[in-house]
Amino acid sequence: MKINSTYVWSNLVVVPVLFYIITYLFYRGNTDAYDYVDTYLSRSKVIKLTIPQKYERIREFYRFRFGKKGSRNYNQFIFYSDKYKKYLAIVSFSGIDTSGEIDNEDLSRSSLYIEQPTIFAYANTAQWNDAKYGTRALPMPIFFIKATHLYNNQLTIGPWDSSSSPCIIDYNSTRKFVEQYLAYFLPEEEFDRLFKGKEK
Repeated sequence: MKINSTYVWSNLVVVPVLFYIITYLFYRGNTDAYDYVDTYLSRSKVIKLTIPQKYERIREFYRFRFGKKGSRNYNQFIFYSDKYKKYLAIVSFSGIDTSGEIDNEDLSRSSLYIEQPTIFAYANTAQWNDAKYGTRALPMPIFFIKATHLYNNQLTIGPWDSSSSPCIIDYNSTRKFVEQYLAYFLPEEEFDRLFKGKEK
């Protein structure tokens, strides 16, 4: 059987390289943001709150790389916090925090949020102290850490198995959520206003 060397070359070398180049040029988002993920988290505080009964879910489809598997959902679970007097949005992304074939964000955790859980979450202090964040038009982005109670503090949760429980999220997944948020959904001019020029 004769092997078509041109076909092999194009499929094994040319196509993967082409996918990489297209992704690098057109789908990386704000490339400066990748260096600020740890800075963003180190300059965040941990807040505690109970999610109310009234909420809004927003899901946005976006592409992060070229190809059939290069898309994700950007999820926002939005509500008003009486404790902090702000509109807050729990930010997450599909296909990152998973347990086997189960996507905790799209399935397990989205169901958890409607049970009035008490949660801990990261909130970046630069955004938290900025008056433009926390409004209905621009909710304050927060990143879920864990849930401790359900039904407005009536039921205690635990213990957790971090490999499968929607009640807690591992730090690596949180970093990826922050990375995607900074690179694709925080406008570059807003990123520069909040973070550029500060020590990384």
